[in-house]
Amino acid sequence: MTHATRDTGSIGAFEFECGESLSDLELAYETYGEFTGDNAVLVCHALTGSAHVASGPRGEGSSPRSGDGSQQGDAAGQARAWWDAIVGPGKAIDTTEYFAVCVNVPGSCYGSTGPASIDPASGEPYGADFPPVTVTDWTRAQRRLLDDLDVSTLHAVVGGSVGGMNVLEWVKRYPERVERAIPVATAARLDPQCVAIDGIARRAITTDPAWNGGDYYDGPRPDNGLALARQLGHVMYLSKDSMEAKFGRRAASRDAARDTFPADPAAGFFPSVASMAKPSVSPSPGTGISPRTRQRPSPTPSGRPRSTSPTT
Repeated sequence: MTHATRDTGSIGAFEFECGESLSDLELAYETYGEFTGDNAVLVCHALTGSAHVASGPRGEGSSPRSGDGSQQGDAAGQARAWWDAIVGPGKAIDTTEYFAVCVNVPGSCYGSTGPASIDPASGEPYGADFPPVTVTDWTRAQRRLLDDLDVSTLHAVVGGSVGGMNVLEWVKRYPERVERAIPVATAARLDPQCVAIDGIARRAITTDPAWNGGDYYDGPRPDNGLALARQLGHVMYLSKDSMEAKFGRRAASRDAARDTFPADPAAGFFPSVASMAKPSVSPSPGTGISPRTRQRPSPTPSGRPRSTSPTT
């Protein structure tokens, strides 16, 4: 593996798009390869991703966790590097040629300042008092960190899903700094059906008895609500064709007992998706779930971070 680093950098005071501010915003990030001045590639992670995009610095210790260090939530909490097949020597983003950077977004539970971080004013986790976060906030924060790393121009910005929305926002907001944009499996905005499914997913979390208005850090977590929301999300992320290819149903044999149902492959898959969601994903602004208990501007009608690309 080429040279890789893992670190957390402070970008100082930061005002979010909603108008609220933090006195100090920290961002966890990882880099791969050597920077030559014109070879930087920014990799934007998806909704529940982290800065741990490729194998490398993982064995050197986990990224500093924002908030109580006894809680597991940094990049090392993920099962594996999430884009290891794409980023690395000889791969699509060849780290012998390019300097790859991945920044964990504000509001995440993987090292950057988020709801689990300690509010210096109270000495307690921000919880429901953490500001709502948008894709615009992500992009502005990433730009500030890249400035600190002396990266002024990006050879490319690449990302999938909501990371792809992050790419589109870079093109809109800082076109002079982006030479190439590679948005993958994304869109400028959610369609009405996705908005509806997101609404149900949020309700699944906020009606979990353990939700506690978003302030659950000293007690049980809303794992059951989050598991159901994750199942709904996975249905939304797959197209009808891919669902058919993975889980297409076949007619039951005439010899099958009339009082039993045929095995359904999809039914057996989604409980495993739910269990994967429980250990490390926090239903916070980093997951697109606004934990507010009082009236505030929400990121979007869907509860997802907003992309302000030209077609929104």
